[in-house]
Amino acid sequence: MSATYKVGDFLVIDNDCAKNQFEILSVSPKLIKLRDSLSGVQSERKVRELDELVVSGVAIIHPKNTRERELLDTNVIDFASYPEELKQKARERYVFVSEILGQNLKSLSAKRLSPIVEKIYQENSFKEISKKPSVRAVRYWLDNYQQSNCSIRALLPRNHAKGNRDAKLESIYEPYIEKAIEYFKAPEQPSVAKAYDHLATLIHFDNRVIPISKKMKVPTLTAFIKRLEKYAKKEIIAARLGKAEANKLFKLNQLSQDITFILQRVEVDHTSIDLFIVDSKLSMVLGRPYITVLLDYKSDSILGFYIGFEKPSYLSIARVLRHSILPKGYIKERYPEVQNAWECYGIPKVLAVDRGKDFESIALIDACHDLNIRIERNPGKHPWYKGSVESFFKSLNEKLLQDMKGKVFPNIVDTNLYNPEKNAIITMDLFLYIFHIWIVDLYQPDFTSKRTIIPRESWIEDLDSVPRRIMNENSLDIVLSEVSSRMNSSNGIVLNHIWYDSDELVKLRSEIGFTNVQLKFNREDLGYIYVLDERDPLDKRYFKVPAKDQKYANGLSLHQHQVIKTFNKNKLNNKYDPEALACAKMKIIELISDYLNSTSSKKTFSNQKISRFFDIGQQKDQSVRSSVVDIPTTFCSEPQSISDCNESQHNSEAEIPTEELEIYDGKDNTLPDKLDF
Repeated sequence: MSATYKVGDFLVIDNDCAKNQFEILSVSPKLIKLRDSLSGVQSERKVRELDELVVSGVAIIHPKNTRERELLDTNVIDFASYPEELKQKARERYVFVSEILGQNLKSLSAKRLSPIVEKIYQENSFKEISKKPSVRAVRYWLDNYQQSNCSIRALLPRNHAKGNRDAKLESIYEPYIEKAIEYFKAPEQPSVAKAYDHLATLIHFDNRVIPISKKMKVPTLTAFIKRLEKYAKKEIIAARLGKAEANKLFKLNQLSQDITFILQRVEVDHTSIDLFIVDSKLSMVLGRPYITVLLDYKSDSILGFYIGFEKPSYLSIARVLRHSILPKGYIKERYPEVQNAWECYGIPKVLAVDRGKDFESIALIDACHDLNIRIERNPGKHPWYKGSVESFFKSLNEKLLQDMKGKVFPNIVDTNLYNPEKNAIITMDLFLYIFHIWIVDLYQPDFTSKRTIIPRESWIEDLDSVPRRIMNENSLDIVLSEVSSRMNSSNGIVLNHIWYDSDELVKLRSEIGFTNVQLKFNREDLGYIYVLDERDPLDKRYFKVPAKDQKYANGLSLHQHQVIKTFNKNKLNNKYDPEALACAKMKIIELISDYLNSTSSKKTFSNQKISRFFDIGQQKDQSVRSSVVDIPTTFCSEPQSISDCNESQHNSEAEIPTEELEIYDGKDNTLPDKLDF
């Protein structure tokens, strides 16, 4: 009878910090006596306790018998994975072995075994055993079976151990074979026959100068093919098609560590939604928005998302982090038709990202350090390392967007069959309403595509054992803002040609003088900055400083500001003073208004840029901006008439430092005077 634990075997226990090896000294039904192989200290462990460790993989048994270790190692394939012919031979051998062991014979002599073997052979019909096995062969089967802890794998024929395994070609042929293999691996993908012909040509060419008695014979085609088969297929494909294609074909889908709890690892990625969105008031097609998603790997739950026309950038990542970390209390008020609670929120331990530039920004690295989130960068061109979030995007397209008007079908070449732009009717506010219902009431409570996990249940079952970190909303905003430093001058602080000042800032410079101070700014709203007060080394803190010109800066995004600055410089030829920027801002609003009223507003590409300019989509407070007409009143505050803006240049309130830095890193930031994007 087989046993899990046997005297003389070894038990290796991995406790995360170190691996400890113990020798089994004695075995009883309830207790196992062990000896630490390193220290020699003896101890006793309960069998049930060790069983649980073995089942979970924390403890691994290493049999003393090498044959048993070879057959029962955790990396060895199971019996079902062997070829049917070998399995059938093992089954028939098992008939002999099990019958003999069942008789509890005291002696296995030839005289005692011979009649038993004869009887077994006569009473059974065997397919693979064509003649009665010898007593010696049966003894060999018995020994292997018992030494392998009664595993049927020990009865499998060991064909791999038979015969001479040494190379049959002389060493003189090796250089020629290697050259022929390199020829076969060429990007032109020559056939095996062509590579073999190349081998023959190389040998015949050298035979010209070799005496007849020493001329080389060309190896057979079979020998060359066997040598080719020894080379890894991945290596050959990499040589022919490139490493990227080889990595896709021979990809590894598992992670470097086990993920056992929620928030232990989350994946983040962006994609363009396969759906055209229309303006809720003008009914014109705005374009295809982007979605950024944060997905919990263990439960497949969606922690948070951002949907809008902001291109993949640190801003979209900061928005999805904020949405993921904070509780989703807004849902009951804004989306009353959502039935279930969305319990998913918290600060993750590991953030899995790809090699995109938006994931390599200093702002993201600093924010994650602050939040104690470790960034895990996947290898380049290895999207399967973030397979869970990629699978979610697939589910989004197949389950939610499948029947929506305006859905993009990449496989439809003839747009006359179905034009998604002409059929688009979904507005941004409607889409976000539908998306929340789908996430909370359909995606979270249902099985994932692999039919193994229900995200909502998997998340809830870990809540009692995983403490979730949460933080103040304002503190989180500061953490997710971007850091810079500027001079606290007599006129205040200027950041990207916008002046900031306050009573507290005046007090700061009156005490420490005109010095550089550290500050943080938010790309979503340049109406304020946070300035670091370092006067008390034990109590450093940020305080909020508003922009002087709130009519211009309040609610203004960095992207909008950069577009206005570029337009002011290239089209209006004005200096960077507050009034000139305000005039440029109003001129852009006027041009966009003219454009929207013209027939050219049917250009989706242009509309998509305008949608980004007006930040159509999900807002910081989880409200929705769904029309380019829904512009905040502060954004359209007119300091003076447009005609006045075109007259004389305006003097700045204070001189702009020449070392003022351009901190914006976006593209496509100009609005030509005719808006011909």
